[in-house]
Amino acid sequence: YAQGAAAGHLPWAIMQSEDDSQLKLDLHGMSAAVAHSAVRVSLQKETMNGEQNELGRDVIIVTGRGRRSGERFRPILRPEVQRMLTEEFYPPISTSSLPGNMGALIVPKQDINAWLNHQRQQKGERILFVADILRDLTTGSRLERALRKRITKAPTSADNQQIVAENSE
Repeated sequence: YAQGAAAGHLPWAIMQSEDDSQLKLDLHGMSAAVAHSAVRVSLQKETMNGEQNELGRDVIIVTGRGRRSGERFRPILRPEVQRMLTEEFYPPISTSSLPGNMGALIVPKQDINAWLNHQRQQKGERILFVADILRDLTTGSRLERALRKRITKAPTSADNQQIVAENSE
């Protein structure tokens, strides 16, 4: 999404707001799939740009009221964005309607920062897991265990048949 938006092939979701107290994402005219990517990429990009990698402001996501949807005035993006934020993000990110505007959602910064902290924790755990595997590989302990298993394993008749077949070739 980010590469497509930078190349001008996709609309960039982040809008400049009058004040810096809120971040606005405009999803008007996007398909559900593009809007999905736009929200994810925009939240990650904004949190990476923030002080200490935290988002210091609420997010307004403009989805529209559904005037141009296939079924007039039946919004498509709003329920899809709400579903994505509650089902695909952990911990779930809550939304509420912007007062006086049913075509926009407010996402509290606390929920986004909780999600971001969880992502960091998960990344740290994955890095430690990979480090353990690399340590085992570099010290040879994993290889040594595998060789010991192979050596201590009693040969079966199938193993003997394979050895005979290899020697007769």
